[in-house]
Amino acid sequence: MRLSTSTNLMNFDAGKPYMVSMEHAMSALAAAGYRYLDANFCGMSRENTRFAPMTEDDWECRAHAWRKQAEDTGVAFRQGHAWFLRGGYVSSPDEAPGGAFGEEMMRRSVLAAEILGVEWLVVHPVGVKVNGEIVPEVTYQYNLAYFRRWQPFFAAHHVGMAIENMGGSHVFADPKMLCRLIDEIGAQNVGACLDTGHANFSGYDAAECVRMIGHRLRATHINDNNAIGRDEHLAPFMGTIQWTQVVQALRDIGYQHDFSFEIQNYTGKFPLRIQGDLVRFTCTLGNYLLSEELFEDAERLKQY
Repeated sequence: MRLSTSTNLMNFDAGKPYMVSMEHAMSALAAAGYRYLDANFCGMSRENTRFAPMTEDDWECRAHAWRKQAEDTGVAFRQGHAWFLRGGYVSSPDEAPGGAFGEEMMRRSVLAAEILGVEWLVVHPVGVKVNGEIVPEVTYQYNLAYFRRWQPFFAAHHVGMAIENMGGSHVFADPKMLCRLIDEIGAQNVGACLDTGHANFSGYDAAECVRMIGHRLRATHINDNNAIGRDEHLAPFMGTIQWTQVVQALRDIGYQHDFSFEIQNYTGKFPLRIQGDLVRFTCTLGNYLLSEELFEDAERLKQY
């Protein structure tokens, strides 16, 4: 496993999202000690925000500039997060997520991922509500068709598609449904992203989800919460997830991809100018979680 973080770790300013440029985030994360980054295209695709470069006409030039900056600063992008529909639900099986805008942002996400060298691009399943009610099988078939439609485009641009488990009452909060979807698509470039926080607040044990997803796992969103029905995106040890068990499960399935933080609420509540020390600590924390010290401390603490 390699330690990584989403670029959204430095994207908020005093709780306000999309306030920090990609260039600034990359520099700060490299200075903190990160060598692998997750390109948060979704956070760069929100219209009418301070920084939304993926919506601008020069988005492709910007992506090439990010690639050069990464090479110059000794970091690499191996994971990314595509645009997704905020709210997460469509009202008709015939409706594309986000309409024409959503289609274009997904296209740009894949092309920017190719430019940056991203191996696995995380995507969100969409829920379908009919007459205001979630219909599980309609939702399943909708996503099967949607991701089958996009899979050849991902493959043509040498980018893997990692479908993420959702949270709460979403059909794809259930890891069994996620595994079913991936298996039915049946493409080598389609796998899973496990968001540990989504699993936890939805009532699933994150370590058990790792084992259930198994060989399908290609990406992670590592974050914690207090299992109170909210997607808190806290740093590990700030919630109720048992991290020794999660890391052991990842080792047991032979996971070799990114152990990638998505913990923007740990840093982002603070004013930007004082986030640096927190960002540096997250790198220390990540290296600890991937070390033998995690297991040594777990054994030591059993004595008390």
